[in-house]
Amino acid sequence: MTRTTVTLAQITCQLHDKSANLKRMSSFVRKTKGRVVIFPETSLTGYLPRDDLFKQAEPMDGPSIRAMASLAKETKKDIVFGAPIRDERIHGLIYNSSILATGHGKLFRYDKMYLPTFGPFEERVFFTPGNDAVVAQGMHARIGLMVCYDMFFPELAKLESLMGAQLLINISAAPTTSRPSFEKVMPARAAENSVFLAYTNLVGVHGSLVFGGGSVLYGPRGDEIIRAKELEEDIVTHEIDFEDLDAARRFRPLLRDSRPELFDRIGAILRGNTKK
Repeated sequence: MTRTTVTLAQITCQLHDKSANLKRMSSFVRKTKGRVVIFPETSLTGYLPRDDLFKQAEPMDGPSIRAMASLAKETKKDIVFGAPIRDERIHGLIYNSSILATGHGKLFRYDKMYLPTFGPFEERVFFTPGNDAVVAQGMHARIGLMVCYDMFFPELAKLESLMGAQLLINISAAPTTSRPSFEKVMPARAAENSVFLAYTNLVGVHGSLVFGGGSVLYGPRGDEIIRAKELEEDIVTHEIDFEDLDAARRFRPLLRDSRPELFDRIGAILRGNTKK
């Protein structure tokens, strides 16, 4: 099948209450007709549990993660959600992770690579940055995982598209002040890679942050397909057809025409080697 249905589950989450958040996410997964169900960043714990983070974080075989894997297998749905994940080898390291629980019962994890630490954000105080892109085969789509601020770095979306992603999924906890910037870059990430892009954002108030909602699904030409409401909980579902990727890439072969030597130069400059 080339078609699947995507649900943007734009929900409010309770800080420090994994049990309540898990119960709500499970309820929405069972209710929706979507085969790929996407929750916001840190949807398991709320954003950001701060000093309670070390208590709230789980390893990948923790009870909440296992519960979501079982739910995905039972419902035959691919579920993407956010959680703080504890490093299994080095005590004290916590990652801001996007978890894919597939309808096959498998788990995949992407650790947020770009951690905002400016203005109201202090993620580097609490989290360790990830170091690799992740594209995983779900039951209903080949999915590239991203988290919030990652959206502003086109190299990650490009890499995951070249790795074969049909659908880029960005889970987010973006406050209202950040939403205009996201609106500028999201359709570009979809269009420049001829890929579907799903963005699910948190709503509600955590401390001084008011999360904006406005979750959205884009097509491979950067066209907006469906959008959730601003500033309130909303669940929206839409069917997509992956054959649209082939059509978009024949019309404008952006991935084919990418120039690796330019990426080599970018890497050299960032590593401090500016010699021409």
